[in-house]
Amino acid sequence: MTNAENTNCDRDILIRISPANKTFTVEEHKSGGIVARKDISPVELYYAINGSYECDTFLSSGLLPEHCVYISMSDKEKHLVLWNPELRADISYGDIEYPDFPIPRLVIGVRMLPNGKVVDCSIGVVEDGPLSLDTKMYFYPFSNVYENSGVCVGNNVLPTYKKQTGLKNFPRYLLDIPDNDDFYDPGHNRLGLGHGKLLEHLKDKEPSYYYSDILVPNGQTLNNYLMGR
Repeated sequence: MTNAENTNCDRDILIRISPANKTFTVEEHKSGGIVARKDISPVELYYAINGSYECDTFLSSGLLPEHCVYISMSDKEKHLVLWNPELRADISYGDIEYPDFPIPRLVIGVRMLPNGKVVDCSIGVVEDGPLSLDTKMYFYPFSNVYENSGVCVGNNVLPTYKKQTGLKNFPRYLLDIPDNDDFYDPGHNRLGLGHGKLLEHLKDKEPSYYYSDILVPNGQTLNNYLMGR
């Protein structure tokens, strides 16, 4: 019995599975009637197959929208995360409009189909400054956002973008959706204020005030947010 050799890959290899022993036996028949066998673990088999796999098929991202910091994609959908450069937005709560309202630094997650239709989105609040995988994240202090950062858009129809670069306008579209009290949690701001009172309190503040007096850390990092998209 000798060690298996097949460096030029010109011979077939048999794999025998032994459920009782939880092993795989690799068997190779060589010229001259020589048979070589070796027992390997399932983990070793996985690494052997994974290391030998070669693929020359690539998916093109296309031209990405401005401030796109992350993309994962298949032939069926794309997941993108946009960094929102704006620290003010025109928002509304019930019948009250708040033009040029201060907001914290946001990242916006988007799930898009090949035809450009946005079918899902999320909002995350990150600390102000350069982004890294360790960037600290906070609870979204307002409403309509689930615990997993997904956004409830109610009866509003998410847009379709003929050009992917048009996604640069999506953060503004999302923040323009009228706000209500759905999923609002006063525990997501340090002052414990109700929604209406929080908006009145913040309307004349600077965006930096969120970080000094309002935002509550959620124990996550930007890496957690990206992996959840």
